Amino acid sequence: MLVKTLDSMAAGGIWDHLGGGFHRYSTDRYWRIPHFEKMLYDNGQLATVYAEAFALTGDSRYKDVAEQLLEFVLREMTGPHGAFYAALDAETEAKEGAFYVWKTDELRKALGDADFALFADAYGAAGEPNFEGRHTLLLPRPLAETAARHKLSAEELWARLAPMRQKLLALRNKRPRPLTDTKVITSWNGLMIRGLADAGRILENERYLAAANKAADFVLARLRTKDGRLLCTYAGGEAKLNAYLDDYAFLVDGLIALHRATADRRWLDEARRLTDKMIELHGDERGGGFFFTSTDHETLIVRTKGPSDGALPSGNSVAADNLIYLATALKEAKYLEQAEKTIAARGAMLKNYPLAYPRMFTALAALEEAKRLIDKKP
Repeated sequence: MLVKTLDSMAAGGIWDHLGGGFHRYSTDRYWRIPHFEKMLYDNGQLATVYAEAFALTGDSRYKDVAEQLLEFVLREMTGPHGAFYAALDAETEAKEGAFYVWKTDELRKALGDADFALFADAYGAAGEPNFEGRHTLLLPRPLAETAARHKLSAEELWARLAPMRQKLLALRNKRPRPLTDTKVITSWNGLMIRGLADAGRILENERYLAAANKAADFVLARLRTKDGRLLCTYAGGEAKLNAYLDDYAFLVDGLIALHRATADRRWLDEARRLTDKMIELHGDERGGGFFFTSTDHETLIVRTKGPSDGALPSGNSVAADNLIYLATALKEAKYLEQAEKTIAARGAMLKNYPLAYPRMFTALAALEEAKRLIDKKP
């Protein structure tokens, strides 16, 4: 299931085959045409997934996707301060996808007839345009199949296509660009910090670790108050709005990934401090788990604990995972007890709607493993 999903995403139009990075979602069931917006939170999580897939399978295609994704983020979604921007718009001059799609004659003129024939066959641009008279680039068949059609190996075909992609990317970069949402959102930066830290660890890339480190330094310095609580957003030189549960949970998740990657005690200590503040401001002592808003948030009709795991995981699911890591790394049972209460608070939902809580189930598995290791100790 994992390999089928990752292969299909990397082949489809949801993946930017020239510039790297994933668009927000597919608009059709064949994964051909995306909604062209690019979100930080998608790319942060997918950097982790593709790097981990490479570690699990040894398939270099997943390494290539992770690297291209991260190069895109560092090039186009990173501010001079080192933190990460929220999104790139889908539209340019009020036209959906205009920055990314190609007319047939544009491709032919840019590449020349011979290269166009090869490129168009590989990237699905040989037939009728698939999006409003233009082509969204995708791989309609595995690269090895296309290579065989041209009496090449997959490696030879990839090498032939590389300069063509670079030529088209250079041309595309001369077009009017979609707007960039330059807000820095604490929670989404946490996800990207984790993506960079995981990829840096797995791919042994110090540049990715340095970028994750710089972003974490910025968020901790500019989006945290003197009393240790987080703020939600930073824009125009100003940080504001009380943080939500996701801000604490996702940022701690990123700091834990940095600790795993570097063994630097500083990140573990910062993760502990933020987790303690999260428990203080968001914890539900009676029912277990965490409320989405803090105790001093504006009064709401209902104070919820957040939704199920979706495009963004639930703050409670991530918090449970974080607590288990802290419990084992710091050897503090109070965090394990808090994690168990957090998972138990979702017990009925886990039983009745398991597919809605995949991240919480990974926390449950981690909890059982942590308890097993503790029970083995003399």
